[in-house]
Amino acid sequence: PAAPSADPDHGKGWVFGIARYSGDRIEWFRVFSYAPRPRRVLQRGGIHVIGRREPAGQEELALLAGAVILVCEHDGARIELALSDDALTGFLAWLEAAPPGQRVNVA
Repeated sequence: PAAPSADPDHGKGWVFGIARYSGDRIEWFRVFSYAPRPRRVLQRGGIHVIGRREPAGQEELALLAGAVILVCEHDGARIELALSDDALTGFLAWLEAAPPGQRVNVA
């Protein structure tokens, strides 16, 4: 799924990327980068979904139409993921499909 992401603590704005599910983690690659490695790796057990919101203000211009912003925390750092409805459904299903005994944090 395509997953633009923002780093609200550093004010860098939205960065478009592609996410790849790989076992119990998601590897996120920037779209406009030559780097062969993921820019960020999110472990399923470290993701805590805080909530979701609609794009506001300038975000409406920066994001694809119909995007929903998922507010998360990953290992203590706040991140936001802008996802289409289909990508959001897939992401939440992946989180909930954790093996038995693994903590799942879906709001």
